[in-house]
Amino acid sequence: METLVTIERAIEIARQTPISPTIESISITESNNRILAENLHSKIDDPPFDNSAMDGWAVRFNDKHRTEIGMTAAGDTPTSIGQGEAVRIMTGAPIPEGADAIVMVESGLQGEAHPNFIRRRGENLTKGTVALQAGQLMTPAAISLAATMGHATIPVRCKPRIAVISTGDELIPPGDELSEGQIYESNSHGLCALLEKIGCTPILHDTVEDSVEGLRTALNSIDCDAILTSGGVSMGDLDCVRKLMEEEGDIHFWKVAMRPGGPPLFGTWNGTPLFGLPGNPVSSHLVFTMIVAPWLSPEIPLAKHVPIRMKDPVKGAPGKTCLRRIQIVSEEGELTGSTHTHQGSGNIHSLVAHNGVTLLPPDTSANAGDIIDALWFV
Repeated sequence: METLVTIERAIEIARQTPISPTIESISITESNNRILAENLHSKIDDPPFDNSAMDGWAVRFNDKHRTEIGMTAAGDTPTSIGQGEAVRIMTGAPIPEGADAIVMVESGLQGEAHPNFIRRRGENLTKGTVALQAGQLMTPAAISLAATMGHATIPVRCKPRIAVISTGDELIPPGDELSEGQIYESNSHGLCALLEKIGCTPILHDTVEDSVEGLRTALNSIDCDAILTSGGVSMGDLDCVRKLMEEEGDIHFWKVAMRPGGPPLFGTWNGTPLFGLPGNPVSSHLVFTMIVAPWLSPEIPLAKHVPIRMKDPVKGAPGKTCLRRIQIVSEEGELTGSTHTHQGSGNIHSLVAHNGVTLLPPDTSANAGDIIDALWFV
């Protein structure tokens, strides 16, 4: 077991225990935000025939005078023209045999002819071309391309099924009446939403009290690709996730040099990957964003690296990468960052009031006006 690893090392260790993906074939209409499992070849040339890029007339470039002899539209069978003849043509219509240029409709029949206004067969793709590769995130543009290539269904990775369990005697479901000393359980709901955002299927389990026996029973009942727990990973006497994993599981790392979010652990329980996240909600969300998401679904990042100019001073952390919540905006051609709430790891409102975090290196603070690296949530 490694302890107090960097964020980069935590990701590296987790990736040594990957989830083995399975494959399913689905309709392209259902494939948005899915990960392509195999290379996708074009079944056709694109375009499949020479066609007009403009409304106008299909003509012979060298003809000085033209006479219109007919019209062709998209979907029509190709016609033909002879010397001095022209065919009125609509965008996307097949080019008549003998034509080698297009006159735009606004130029009039005797206007300038343009050979480059013809879209040539195969100029985008030729049959057999691999235009979408395994690992490709299926965006709306990628879905359109798959359809253009002739694919009605595509092979994608099955969505990983991830169990989510919160731990803590003080936690009760939102909506119930709070008693003294109790708080509403929130982490599991946020984690489930984050899992859905990166293309996973969350399986929400009941909250487990601070009991090694209860947690063991819960973990043994799970049949999923991976497990996320929340709470119980620090140094306290009741931190049952850490205790159980130390005694009966296999821990690969414990503690990460980041603030907030320092005490997470990663390992396996009966062969199933398990991420133990901190109980403080900001810590839980940021560990997921920084480490869990790059492990589970690197194709779907939750944030992007950007340089920003700080408008407020922010304090770093000794020996740890510091993730201060900031609001990133574009001002006068550059991105700036500012703080709007207090930075406590229990203040989930700080992740709503801000749209990014600083990436202050260990033992480094920033003054107003300094340019620093940051993560901008997407």
